[in-house]
Amino acid sequence: MDGGWKSAAALPFAGVRCITASMFRLVSTCAASALLLAAMADQPARAADGAAMIAPLSGSYAAVGRAFDASVRDVLGDDVPVLDDGCDAEMAESAARDVIEAGDALVIGLPCIDAFDAAMPALAEAGVPVIAVGIRADDITAAPRGTAQWPVFRVGPAADAEFATLAAHLARVWREASFAIIDDGTLYGRQLAENVRLLLADAALEPVFVDTYRPLLESQAALLRRLQRSGASHVLIGGEARDAAVIAADAARIGYPLAIAGGSILVAPPADGRLPDGTITVAIPNDVDLARIAAQIAEIALAADMPVTDALRTLTFDTDIGPLAFGGDGEPDARFFRIHIFRNGRPEPLTPDMDG
Repeated sequence: MDGGWKSAAALPFAGVRCITASMFRLVSTCAASALLLAAMADQPARAADGAAMIAPLSGSYAAVGRAFDASVRDVLGDDVPVLDDGCDAEMAESAARDVIEAGDALVIGLPCIDAFDAAMPALAEAGVPVIAVGIRADDITAAPRGTAQWPVFRVGPAADAEFATLAAHLARVWREASFAIIDDGTLYGRQLAENVRLLLADAALEPVFVDTYRPLLESQAALLRRLQRSGASHVLIGGEARDAAVIAADAARIGYPLAIAGGSILVAPPADGRLPDGTITVAIPNDVDLARIAAQIAEIALAADMPVTDALRTLTFDTDIGPLAFGGDGEPDARFFRIHIFRNGRPEPLTPDMDG
């Protein structure tokens, strides 16, 4: 793609609890990956040589897996062993066993939550650290009750980082606004609306109107009437881009100036409708490649004069987004989300000095 935006729907994982729209740069590596996998299938058992990669290279999510593959190899070279989890629990368990038998020092990948959940117990028991890429679930770095600390290190934001980034910005730019908070009743929509509402309340900001709307309607005229009666001039929408575009179009049609904000799900293909200039959203910038960052971390950790897990827990890593270190809980100290503003139909990141 050019320097523009990547839509959520353009990636197979969009809407799944594991990968975000801006997670990987999709590149044309299908033929090369297929040849590599075929060659690997004919090779004898490999010796341990550092990092192994587990990602979905088959099935519905293969495009993202191939992009992951290309990004990691760009840093670590073509000798990195790759194992296909197909975003499938059984395949992930098998891949984890292969990693353990080969004696690999660490794993990069497991971007699907079901595959991660299936593979992680065996990897943790064997002491193989995992650099988990792009999973949003808040609890992936927490070991199950009664077990030792899991050697999991997240590259990418947790779900609550989206809410916190958006709320911090709105608390600054909407401080004098009469705003409403609405959601579409889905789990994501409710979570975004409720979490941002609570964070804004901590900043002494309260909505003038809270409501749940029915999604996927061709018109939201009734909702617009309720918003108008509330006196809201701004609205946070916990819902998809299609509904936000309908709400914006209906507001423009009746001459109701309405500023809109929403979550990362607003980054969607043009087919979902055009959002007006000034719409606020939160997203990972288009040029941030989480898989590449994970590979950069792995390269440094493997070269350190200490056990790999200790290196991951103690070192500060030089990455494409700057220095990154992991806390004792395996969470990164880097900020991945940035506020974006729609201009000419595309979300553009704010400059750092404007980012709240």
